[in-house]
Amino acid sequence: MALTPVAALLASAQVAQAEPPPLLRLSLQQALQRGTDDSLSLRDAGLAVQEARALEGIANSQFLPKLDLVGLGTYTQVGTSTGFISNVPTLGDLNLSLGAQGYAVLQNTFGNLGLALNYTLVDFGRAPLRQAAAATRLAAGAELRESQRRSRFAITSAYLNLQLADAQVPVWQRAIESSGALLRDARAIRKRGLAARIDTLQAEALNQADRQGLAAAEAQRSVARSGLARALNLPPTQAVAATDPLVAGSAWSLDLPGSIQRALQDRPVLEAIAQQRQVQLAQVKAARALVLPRVGLLLGAGYSGDKLAAPVLQNTPTVAVQGVGSATLPSQSLNASANGSFYDWGALLTLRQPLFDGGLSRQSVALAQRQADRKQVALQQAEQLITQSVETFWAEHQAAAAQQQAAAAAVRAGEQAVRDAQLRYRAAIAPITEVLIAQRDLQAARSALAAAIYRWNLSRAGLVMETGLEADPSR
Repeated sequence: MALTPVAALLASAQVAQAEPPPLLRLSLQQALQRGTDDSLSLRDAGLAVQEARALEGIANSQFLPKLDLVGLGTYTQVGTSTGFISNVPTLGDLNLSLGAQGYAVLQNTFGNLGLALNYTLVDFGRAPLRQAAAATRLAAGAELRESQRRSRFAITSAYLNLQLADAQVPVWQRAIESSGALLRDARAIRKRGLAARIDTLQAEALNQADRQGLAAAEAQRSVARSGLARALNLPPTQAVAATDPLVAGSAWSLDLPGSIQRALQDRPVLEAIAQQRQVQLAQVKAARALVLPRVGLLLGAGYSGDKLAAPVLQNTPTVAVQGVGSATLPSQSLNASANGSFYDWGALLTLRQPLFDGGLSRQSVALAQRQADRKQVALQQAEQLITQSVETFWAEHQAAAAQQQAAAAAVRAGEQAVRDAQLRYRAAIAPITEVLIAQRDLQAARSALAAAIYRWNLSRAGLVMETGLEADPSR
């Protein structure tokens, strides 16, 4: 059934959306640059630095006064037939002469606007908190620098894994070519009646085993590409490839004692732990300040206005004549109002001296001191781990040099052995097993050479990460 133009357009749009982005080919330096800009771990470490700066700002604000604008407004209306009013909000006590049948309505409007200044004159806990905040900021900065080192190593490691996976694919492809040639020779020799069927079966088994190895190598390359993409924080649909071939880099220039000394010198992770210990020591001082006095000052000034109105004020006066009696005069209805304003200011000095806190300050001091002691132990543990890591990478780097030489020699010998074994088999001098063993040894030697180069480069990258020394491009 033919598609309408609209349906065809929609189908083509869906196909276009389903197409993956083109393969992203990167060198190691390009991967490091891209990963440094988009690394999630570095982004998190940068946010931690900003958080520490905000905490330091909060601690510094404790040394500044607090100024508040305060205001108050009220409205009260009271209707009464008695001459005395008591405890009315914003009115207080009033005494009115209303007579026997009088009545009054009172309305009062009050407003106030002022400033309140609160400043802590003496507080022995503020300085330790500011010291702790400053140490926290320095620790966050050191952790950011350490994250930069580890992020570069993670990207380099992922890139080297992809290089190794790329190098293993042609190794198995060459093995398939060799085993395929052997299979063709075995079949040709068997047609002439000079070889048994087992020769072709063994050659076929070797060729199929090589094909299995190629499939596994290609799968491993896909996994390595995914690992590099995740290290670079790429979208899930973005495939990546390495353009740098797997070749041995320059040798590490420092000896083992020099490498250990450089790794422990100006190490960001050690600085971060040391600053975290300073935070705990500042917490010790802050805990001791819990039992010290605090002195505060409160200053206030304001302006107030009030308006009192009596819209209804009825008074019925009476006249009394001695010996005759009393008479009620006509009622009088009036209204009146009054207003006024005033200002006021004052100062309040406060003193707070804790006398007994149930042992809170003593236990807080003990807790902070133990946490500081643990940071000292953590610092020593970190130094031991760094030393062990440098020793491991240095030993692997030295071993990889000998492994490369041995593997390269094994490849050269294996290639010659395969050629000789093939000639001997074709001449019916040697059995096919001799060719099978030679080809298998050659394939293993080629894989071992690629693995040795990978370990050489990876161990050097590890030493760069531990010591902070960058690779020399000129070497």
